[in-house]
Amino acid sequence: MIVCSRCSKDNQDHYKFCLGCGAELPRTSGKPHSLSTDAPPGGSSGSGRAASSPRSRAGQAEAFASAPEMEPGPPPAEADGPEPADEPRWDSLPAELAPLAEQTSPCPHCGAGVPANFRFCHVCGQDLHDEAGSEAPAAAPAERVSAPAVAEAPKPGGTRARLILIQPDGSEGEMFPLSAGPTLIGRSSGGIFANDAYLSPEHAEFRFEGDQLVVKDMESLNGVYIRIEHDVPIELFDGSIFRVGQEILRFDAPSAPEPAADGTQHMGSPHRGYLGRISLLIGRETTGNSYPIPPQGIHLGRERGDVVFPEDGYVSGLHCRIHSEVGHLFLTDIGSSNGTFVRVSNESYVPQGTFVLMGQQLFRAEY
Repeated sequence: MIVCSRCSKDNQDHYKFCLGCGAELPRTSGKPHSLSTDAPPGGSSGSGRAASSPRSRAGQAEAFASAPEMEPGPPPAEADGPEPADEPRWDSLPAELAPLAEQTSPCPHCGAGVPANFRFCHVCGQDLHDEAGSEAPAAAPAERVSAPAVAEAPKPGGTRARLILIQPDGSEGEMFPLSAGPTLIGRSSGGIFANDAYLSPEHAEFRFEGDQLVVKDMESLNGVYIRIEHDVPIELFDGSIFRVGQEILRFDAPSAPEPAADGTQHMGSPHRGYLGRISLLIGRETTGNSYPIPPQGIHLGRERGDVVFPEDGYVSGLHCRIHSEVGHLFLTDIGSSNGTFVRVSNESYVPQGTFVLMGQQLFRAEY
């Protein structure tokens, strides 16, 4: 055995560096202790080179490395006289050390095969714990990622859903978590909402009712909008507000004023054949152009339709239509690229994957 002069740890005679501290070991240490067996496997007994020939650093890497594809090193030069038996192969180790040969890994510095329980490489003295420590963080995320696949249902008050910000180019941006309980969102929430001047300080509240996500407009100035599905009619009521591209419109049901006491009608009263009108909103209580809705309904678009918005690039060529069915008026998106959004009058369900527009930001609800 070789006793380390720095830490006093016992080391095998063939080791060049101490397993305890990595210090270089002296090459002379009293009577050598042979690790060779009486009859090495695969060879005959005696002093033949098959059992005790020295190997260069590269040749030793071949003997200890667990990877079979490593290139063998050059053969050692022939030398006269007896050769020291200080770097035996694993197939010449005593039986009590043989199990370690099956748990080796190549040294990152010299490539030598090192037992799994060694801290320092016995060939070059490399500290293997430093190498393992640098690899541990890379392996940890894999375990954390796989865990949610069997995660239990969220506990009350924990994160249960999230709002994913949709960038102008359609890519996904930041994420805002929604708890199982009520979550208030607005400019005062900070984060991704802090710099949106079109959001009220307390703009909307999200909560769960059973398995359904619900959003409530907290009487915000600019409202909360839900994107409607393609070809799925949504009923319009008196005062319903919807958004097409950058255009915000309000539906007004026909309501003729009562005639004067002498029977005189007010000028500008709705024609009996019309179903109502839509008006552009240019302020909280201010409207711009208005368009009557005839019995056959109207189409809206950028290039085609009864009402066109040629300068709004967010409006599709033919975007949506307003039509009457069984005495009720409906709004239907007819395959627009950017969607048609209806403002939440009080509160509304938000199905999985629904797009929600608040202020100048578009989100997708995931839960």
